[in-house]
Amino acid sequence: MVLTTLIRQNFFINNFPKNLKDRQQTIEQNTVLNQALENKNQSLIIELNSESEPNMEILESQARYRFGLVKDGEKYYQISKVIQDPSVKP
Repeated sequence: MVLTTLIRQNFFINNFPKNLKDRQQTIEQNTVLNQALENKNQSLIIELNSESEPNMEILESQARYRFGLVKDGEKYYQISKVIQDPSVKP
């Protein structure tokens, strides 16, 4: 009785063989798509890294000039011009 119920449920209600094949096909398609996207991501990462070296130098110089960027381990020295007032005697 239990065996009959399980067979009926799997083959007739759940459409067992076809459903399993459809799901396996979907998994295979998703695997191929994921691999293609992974390859594209890797190529974009390589392209970004190769293009960003010169751009990072430009960005760093702008950050230093505009915002006073100082890297770890660097010392910042500010040199100012002294304007002499003729009315003030040393």
